[in-house]
Amino acid sequence: MLNYVNQLSYNYSMVKKLLIVFALVAVFIAGCFYNALKVNTKQFRIREEYLSSEKIHEGCDGLLIAYFSDIKLNRFLDEAYVSSFVSAIDSFKPDIIVFGGDLLDHDDRPSQEQIAHLSALLQGLHAPYGKYAVYGDEDHFMKESVDAIYASAGFKVLNNESVQICLDRSSYINLTGIDSLYQGNIDLAAAFLNSNANYYSIAVSHCPDIFDSILGYNVDMLLSGHSLGGQIFFPILSSFDREYGCKKYFRGKTTRNGVTLDITTGLGRKTSDARFNADAEIVMYTLSYQGAQD
Repeated sequence: MLNYVNQLSYNYSMVKKLLIVFALVAVFIAGCFYNALKVNTKQFRIREEYLSSEKIHEGCDGLLIAYFSDIKLNRFLDEAYVSSFVSAIDSFKPDIIVFGGDLLDHDDRPSQEQIAHLSALLQGLHAPYGKYAVYGDEDHFMKESVDAIYASAGFKVLNNESVQICLDRSSYINLTGIDSLYQGNIDLAAAFLNSNANYYSIAVSHCPDIFDSILGYNVDMLLSGHSLGGQIFFPILSSFDREYGCKKYFRGKTTRNGVTLDITTGLGRKTSDARFNADAEIVMYTLSYQGAQD
């Protein structure tokens, strides 16, 4: 009889522990869902990076470049969210502003009111050495609207071309814009034609899978986006569902042959109004003259 009672007590204890574990797992999953749907969709992070190279001239030391990508303006992005990230960019007072493509969502097109609001906000951004953009795959479906926004907001589109940004008479950087690997028409020879090998060179192309193709050109840093970092990212599982243009290079940084690829997770959302394990972001790059440390 005593053994029977002890067995019942043991079984009850085990069931109780299992119920507690189940409850904790359920709370954790519910918390993840809430965070993905209600928290991460209303916030973004500022990622600060420092770029150091012998090719960065002394006059470029401290130059601040604001990089953002993949707004994909659609019904998921309300005016408050759009205003908040544009204000955040402006608050850093960047010297150069670069947008990495996919301004509007082609499949879930924004209203004219949304477009007008975004255009006015982008117009209010100030950067003494210029505002630049490249085309993303979505932009090619709505090129007329996208070009109109860029024109009114004062963004120069770099489509397979380079510019040399002069800070003073002896300090320059190259900025090269390459068309989107997906839906675009890439011409790397034209893109790098005017890129000076004596200056630090930043290339921008929407789809990161262009990376291997540019390694023979004059480039030190490639900025990309497109993947949204998966938007809802689960390790291993998310590797089976990658769009064309980011199948090989999907998240984070990769360095090869002295060239670094940095993929931003972007700011927008597509298909679903959620983000998980792929926080929206703006990236601030500060150039560092190596001699400044001496």
